[in-house]
Amino acid sequence: MTKGVLLFAFNSPEYNYYHMAEFTARRVNHFLNLPVSIVTDKNSLATTTGYKFDNVYTIDSDPNNTFQGRVWLNKGRYQAYQLSPYDETILLDVDYVINSDALLKVFNVMDDFCCHESINFLMNEYNKKEHLDFSNELTIPTLWATVVGFRKTKRVENIFQCLKMVQENYSHYGNIHKFSCDTYRNDYGLTIAHRIVNGHAYIKTDILPWNLTHIGPKTFVYKNKDDEFCTEYTVVFDKWKQGKIKKEYITIKDMDFHVINKDIFMELTK
Repeated sequence: MTKGVLLFAFNSPEYNYYHMAEFTARRVNHFLNLPVSIVTDKNSLATTTGYKFDNVYTIDSDPNNTFQGRVWLNKGRYQAYQLSPYDETILLDVDYVINSDALLKVFNVMDDFCCHESINFLMNEYNKKEHLDFSNELTIPTLWATVVGFRKTKRVENIFQCLKMVQENYSHYGNIHKFSCDTYRNDYGLTIAHRIVNGHAYIKTDILPWNLTHIGPKTFVYKNKDDEFCTEYTVVFDKWKQGKIKKEYITIKDMDFHVINKDIFMELTK
């Protein structure tokens, strides 16, 4: 049984996702000792710094998606099942920092599919009212497409085929589940496809039994060593404390994390 990691990376006008993918792939090789394949487009591939992926698949990226006024080339993940050269695959966002061997557990805990349902922020950036962009807008619990493990089975093939159908009819599902469909999100697409294929049943064994840790957009991350990162978050107090601020720091070691702020992630790749 072959095992490996699959990345999708399409450069936008603001960010070089291919460089992010090269950074992530090197860390996968180091911490997980797994091969890495990439799905990209020709324009992004042309920016390579020379990292040798296990396989490179070029497809046409879909520019018809925006987030906060910026082009967001995140469509096409439904092709992961067809394109993955591995019997067992971890489909990973390129802005996920591998800093341990924890993801190897994915192969042990999944039957044929798994992903995260529970998340936490390393710093206390959000209260419930401020958490809208990252919380559950769906009428069903949100799954997260940041880390997805899968094997080549008929059920999993159906999930990815259904994901294509949801992507192509996203406004329809937005109306059904009462979420904003201005921006296509893989998290929502995967959630809906997973529920449809499983007869709207909750499959507990498809859920990774640990939280996905986010580094929020207001938290700075600095690389201290190859396996150690430092974070800094500025806390602004309410008016009754006369606008005083304080800084909170956490050192990250032996723990993976997802960096939401792409500008900060790009700094890590330098």
